[in-house]
Amino acid sequence: MRLFVGLELPPSLLHAIAGLRGSLPDVTWLPPESYHLTLHFIGEVTHGHLLEEIHHTLSAIRSTPPVLQPGGAGLFMTSRPHGSDTLWIGCAPDAALLSLRDRIRKGLNRAIPPGEKNSRHFTPHITTGRMDHPDQVRRQRWLAMTLPPVAAQAIGHFTLFQSMRHADGPVYEPLEHYPLRF
Repeated sequence: MRLFVGLELPPSLLHAIAGLRGSLPDVTWLPPESYHLTLHFIGEVTHGHLLEEIHHTLSAIRSTPPVLQPGGAGLFMTSRPHGSDTLWIGCAPDAALLSLRDRIRKGLNRAIPPGEKNSRHFTPHITTGRMDHPDQVRRQRWLAMTLPPVAAQAIGHFTLFQSMRHADGPVYEPLEHYPLRF
């Protein structure tokens, strides 16, 4: 199973981001129920004992609840000639969010054998869609998008997700919630 650790979003942020759907042509918009903020990508886990080790590691994490404050629109540009850009909404990297991410990363890097761990640069964001056949005009239109005002909110838990591939795109199933407390 393909796993990652992330934050589920409060309804007010989900609704605000969902309001941007359809704002550009030739975009494959993700359904709002798939919106999340990834803290650490684990990858493919095939051994039950490793899943148990991941659970024990995540259960032991203590951290101040992060405050999610949505920011501006961003994108990861494709490097492939006929690829798609990834559209996202950024979140302010508050100290609690960065600390939580660091604690999860360090804990999992100790728990997962070196050949199976994955470390990526951390840009706190929520993926909203994929722009097919990107061009500079539509890229600039996306980057100029703004969310309606959404209050910053403390998040009380983080989640271990399973990512399942389907014809309509990935589906993310929460496997376990871990309360945040210091």
